[in-house]
Amino acid sequence: MISTALLIDLHYLPCLEYFCLLLAHEKVYLEANESYIKGSYRNKAKIITANGIQVLSIPLSKGKHQQKRIQDVKIAEVNNWRSQHWKGLKTAYQSAPYWDNYEMDIRRLCLNSTSNLWSYNLQWLEGIIALLQLNISLAFTSSYKSIVENKIDYRHKILPKLDTYFSSSIQSVPYEQVFADRQSFIPNPCIIDLLFCKGPESSLILENMIVNK
Repeated sequence: MISTALLIDLHYLPCLEYFCLLLAHEKVYLEANESYIKGSYRNKAKIITANGIQVLSIPLSKGKHQQKRIQDVKIAEVNNWRSQHWKGLKTAYQSAPYWDNYEMDIRRLCLNSTSNLWSYNLQWLEGIIALLQLNISLAFTSSYKSIVENKIDYRHKILPKLDTYFSSSIQSVPYEQVFADRQSFIPNPCIIDLLFCKGPESSLILENMIVNK
């Protein structure tokens, strides 16, 4: 574990690399005072389906969100999106080895009715950490600073447009995915993929992905 603290933005259903970074640092600070940025994982997540990667996207309320304080961004209650996301997760992972173990917990997190994007994402993150019994200590920034001291700054670095790991301290560790019989291993999906496929082994796989511990 790296003794320095990590500063990172809060994502919706974070990818494996994100969780590796959390595990690799002694203390984790979530950026609670940044401005919303389009084209990020703040309201998007990648799951793996029979047809490859599918992006789940949380709809946001009408208005200009770019540069709005992240804790003020509201979710749009349209198209029954929570049920659609749950349907997507169920279709993708109901045949996974550990589906029955985590189905009810994940359903509860997915259908959570909070209308605040930050709160919704935080409940997901804390829920996954608890399910996997990960030793991760979370804290929150009290104000936004463009330059930070005594923290490794990974804000705005894990992005949907990046298909591979950006950090040299993270390596891919293949595991059997749901549709391994029809498609090659897909690295770095959201944490749900690993959770349903490997269950309690997920934490060990994440640890093995960290090169410089």
